[in-house]
Amino acid sequence: MTGIVITFLLILGAVTAWLAPLPVLYYRIKLGRHLGMIIPAVMTGILTGLGGTVTTELFIMTGWMLLGYLIAECFEAGLSIEKTILYPGSVVMVTGSLALFFYSGVQQTGIYDLAFQQVRDIMTLLAESGIVQETSDEVQRMVTWMLPGMIGTMVVFIAWVNVILAVPLLRKHKLPTPQFGGLDRWKAPEKLVWLVIFGTAGLLIEHRPLFLFSMNVMCLVLMVYFLQGISIVSFFVNKTRIPPVLKYFLYWLVFFQFPVNLLVTGAGLFDMWADFRVRVPKLMRNDSNE
Repeated sequence: MTGIVITFLLILGAVTAWLAPLPVLYYRIKLGRHLGMIIPAVMTGILTGLGGTVTTELFIMTGWMLLGYLIAECFEAGLSIEKTILYPGSVVMVTGSLALFFYSGVQQTGIYDLAFQQVRDIMTLLAESGIVQETSDEVQRMVTWMLPGMIGTMVVFIAWVNVILAVPLLRKHKLPTPQFGGLDRWKAPEKLVWLVIFGTAGLLIEHRPLFLFSMNVMCLVLMVYFLQGISIVSFFVNKTRIPPVLKYFLYWLVFFQFPVNLLVTGAGLFDMWADFRVRVPKLMRNDSNE
């Protein structure tokens, strides 16, 4: 029972984090640059007052609000979908790194030791609740070294989710919306596949620093191909016009069920050669003509 409750709280916390940038983004577009800063400032003040001090959670929520504000800036600048996610995500990562450096100084603890303690606490909580098995210090240290890639992956994903949700929300309230075109036809740059090739090679070489670096790179690259896989799924969902209930169930499988999300990532990666959104409809038309 405890495991179920903790699992529910983890999912609730994840969804809350996913949606945290959205209200900041919306009111930045609606109120303008200066008035739009009031929302994140007030929310930061409330969180600081409730916590009574500067906490890790405060840094995280401030980062998500900054992400929403910067995405709105990219909307107004008319940037492409790639730059709208890359630029704010990079700023949040750099700002978060500086904040972590400052926080470690306040705590008088090294950055690695601070991160390792956070990983250990989370792993212990998950093990006590029965969600995962107990992990050794070696595994926890490896996870700690992979945190940059994992956090970068999370930032990219949350930025993408909020962009997708913000466009129809802004359009519904007759506010300026970015012109990204059909996102269900979006493709990752073809040159990105070289990072997959070199990253895979780095994983096969018995050199620990190179292995850890390659793991971080692969986390980010595979997230990009996961997003391309989702655009493929969206293309065929829109093409077939399945009932809304089935559509939401399908997206639930894509986001939360393994190995469905792994298959979607694979589809995004091999789409560069297979070109599913062109070949599959063409095959279907040929079959119907026969």
